[in-house]
Amino acid sequence: MPLSQGLQILKSDSQLNYRLWDLGKVKKIVFKMNKLKILLMIALFAILGGSKSNAQTDFSIHLGFVSPQGSYSDSYAQQGIFALLSDTERAGAGFGVNFGTKFRYAISSAKGLGIIATADVLLNDVNKDVKEWVKDREKEVLERDYVEDISFTTSKYINIPIMIGLNYEYQFGNNGIKLFGEVEGGFNLGIITDLKATAKINDHIDDVGVSNEYYKYEPNTSFAFQIGAGIMFSDKYSLGIHYYNLGSQKIKGEIIEEEIFDGDIDTFKEKFSRATINPSMLTIKLGYHF
Repeated sequence: MPLSQGLQILKSDSQLNYRLWDLGKVKKIVFKMNKLKILLMIALFAILGGSKSNAQTDFSIHLGFVSPQGSYSDSYAQQGIFALLSDTERAGAGFGVNFGTKFRYAISSAKGLGIIATADVLLNDVNKDVKEWVKDREKEVLERDYVEDISFTTSKYINIPIMIGLNYEYQFGNNGIKLFGEVEGGFNLGIITDLKATAKINDHIDDVGVSNEYYKYEPNTSFAFQIGAGIMFSDKYSLGIHYYNLGSQKIKGEIIEEEIFDGDIDTFKEKFSRATINPSMLTIKLGYHF
């Protein structure tokens, strides 16, 4: 079966286009990320260096869940990320988890005010609509007389924001309870994991083979900010709610299609550049302070 007339699992029969990432572009992204990291660290140390040496420090770790907002959570015709080839900004992200760290440096000359630096990992699966679309697509493809079996591995969204900003704490008497608010800016590294479809196909002559389609996405860097507020108990535990806006991420990369029959592999590659998504989310975090 010629590849140009192959299985084409992920798209509808009337709409075809596909995706990967190459090492050179990844190196450029990492280089850009490292430059931003260096600038943030220089700014942080400059600020800390200007503060008095007796300022108090606080280090914490936190864990929570993530609720995607706006177009980041919406689906287009239930397809979510699958429909990004149609230039939709609706990514179809579902609920996820968050873990990360925060460093706080209290400014002794300004009661309650501190400088913070944070690093987070925000993980989101695709939402229920997208998963239902995948099931429907599996059934549709299985109706083709040359398809014997099919399986999908859906993509995941990974966002890694690194930021610096200001935090203010207000203490109620001596009962160990504090309210806090904070605002930060920095950069985000956005990653979409590979999307894969694998089918067992029969050419109706004398051979059964495998058709693979891989969508591989380039990582993105973008400006990001977050605002948050919460409560602390006994200087050890905190509970906060935070809003993250992680900027605009261009969806681009390359598709790899391959068909394997009797040990022979036919491969087709095509680059793409499509929609821009705008990840934003609410998180609720439980923190432990050392």
